[in-house]
Order: sequence, then C-alpha cells, then structure tokens
Amino acid sequence: MVEAARYSLLVYGVLMIVGGILGYVIPKTPSKISLIAGCASGVLAIVAFLIAGAESSPTAGLAIGLVVSAGIAVMMLPRIKKAKKPQSTILIVVLSAVTAVLTALGLALGN
Repeated sequence: MVEAARYSLLVYGVLMIVGGILGYVIPKTPSKISLIAGCASGVLAIVAFLIAGAESSPTAGLAIGLVVSAGIAVMMLPRIKKAKKPQSTILIVVLSAVTAVLTALGLALGN
C-alpha cells in the first residue's frame, strides 16, 4: 500500500504542475495564482514522493503528501460554487481527495 501511496503522490504532483501551467496558458486572462499554486503543490507532492522513497520508513514523505493533498482539497472545495465553470475545480478536489485517501491508507496500513 505504501508504494501505491508513493506513486499516487508522483502522479498527483505531475498533474498539479501541468494543471497549473494550463491554467496560466489556456485562458484569455492568464492566472498567475493557478501557475504558482499548481507548481508549488506539485513540487511539494513530488518532494514527498522522493522523501517517502529515500527513507527506510516512508512516514515523513507520506505525511507531507497527505498534508499537501488534503490541504488542496479543503482549500478548493468552497471554490466550486464560486467558479463560472466548476469542472476544473471539481477535478482538482477529486484528484486531491483520492490522493489524500491513498496517502492516509499508506500511512495507516504500512506495507
């Protein structure tokens, strides 16, 4: 379960970076917030993946990943109602929640 949690952080990190870049490039009015938040959370998730793999005990990396993914999910949840087109916000919330659950299970169940 730990390996599934680790690799979910890697996939999550890459998707957050790509999403942040697309949130800046695609709209008519580029969103610097999307770029900064997406890249920052993506890099943190990838760092969590690396920390979880480098240690004999992956607890620290998984804990960082859980905080990042759960934090993004909670932060974006209220924005669903405010968004003109909530599809991307819903996608971020779902992706973050799934990653948080997988990471929490990795922490709870260990191997």
